Amino acid sequence: MTMSAKPGCACFIVPPEVLRSYARDDQLDESVRTTLRDTYAHTMAMRVTREGARQASLLLQGAMTILRAPVGATIERVFDCRHGASLPGQMVADPSHATDAAARTVYATTAKVAEFYRTILGRESVDAHGMDLVSSVHYRADFDNAFWNGQQMVYGDGDGQMFTSFYASPDVIGHELTHGVTQYESGLRYEGESGALNESISDVFGAVFHQWFRGWPASKPEGWLIGALILGPSAKRKGKSCLRDMLQPAAGHCLSPQPDSYKKFDPTADVHANSGIPNKAFALFAQSVGGHAWERAIKVWYQACTGRRLASNATFADFARLTIDAAASFGLGAKAQAAWKQVDVPFATV
Repeated sequence: MTMSAKPGCACFIVPPEVLRSYARDDQLDESVRTTLRDTYAHTMAMRVTREGARQASLLLQGAMTILRAPVGATIERVFDCRHGASLPGQMVADPSHATDAAARTVYATTAKVAEFYRTILGRESVDAHGMDLVSSVHYRADFDNAFWNGQQMVYGDGDGQMFTSFYASPDVIGHELTHGVTQYESGLRYEGESGALNESISDVFGAVFHQWFRGWPASKPEGWLIGALILGPSAKRKGKSCLRDMLQPAAGHCLSPQPDSYKKFDPTADVHANSGIPNKAFALFAQSVGGHAWERAIKVWYQACTGRRLASNATFADFARLTIDAAASFGLGAKAQAAWKQVDVPFATV
C-alpha cells in the first residue's frame, strides 16, 4: 500500500461550534449530547496540530515533486476501524462486494470522485500523481464527523439522532478529498480568510461533484446544499435540512448558518463560518454561467486553485482576482466580477 509521505492536517466537515452548541441543547437526549461533546473534544485535539503539519507539508512538497513516480492509475483501499480510533484499521479485502454498506458506499463514491477529477479536471488523484485513496469507516463509537487527516479519509457513523452515516452524502466525500488537493497545491493556512477559502474550495468541489454525480444542472437548489444527507431526525425536527447552503448561507434551514456578505465577515469565527461568503460567490457565478457547473464554472475555480499563484495566506480579494483572471480566459470575466460584487468582496467593486 502506498501512503502519502505528508503529515496529518485534519480538516472536518462539521464545524466545532456546531458540535459544541448542540452538545448544550437540553432538548436532545443525554446520550446524543455526550457523543457531541466527545466528538467536539476529539476534533479540537486533532486540530491543534494542524498548523505545524501544514508547514511541514509545504516544506516536503518540493522534495516530493522530485521523488514522485510517473502518473499511474489510482489504487483505492478501504479499512474498517471497528469503532476504534486506530488508523487505518483492518483492510476490507473486497470493498466493492463487502457485506458492510459503509465499505461498499465509500469505495464506490470515492471511485467516482477520482473519476470526476480525472475526466472533468484532468487530475489523477488528490496529488495529481495517482496517490492511493485510503478510507477508513466506523471510526470510534457514534463519531459525529468525517475528516481528511493529510493521508486518508475517515468516516464516523454519527449518533443516529443529530447526524447519520457521514459516508452517505456524496458531497461530504468530495469535500474532504478536495482538502487533499488543496494540501498538495496551495497549502492554504487554516485560519482567517485563507482558512475560510480552504473550507470554501472543498464545499465548491464537493457540491459540483455531487451535481455531476446526480446529473443536476446548476439551477437546481438542492445541488448547493452541503451535508443534506447526513442530518438525523433530531436535526430535521428542528427545521434543519443541511449543514450549509451555498446559495443562502444565512438561511434558517442551515444547521451551521454563515455570513453571506464580506460586510458581515467575522474575524473571530471558525473558518467554516466565513466560508459562506466565497461559497455564495461561486454558486452565483455557476448559475449565471448556466448549464452544468462542471462544464465551465468549476474549471475556472480549478485553474485559480492550481495555477501556483494562490498563496498560502491568500485573502478573499486575492482569490477573487485569481478567479476573475481565470474566468476571463473562458470569456466569463464579467460574470465572475459580478458574483464577487454580490457578496461585497472589496476587489469586486474596484
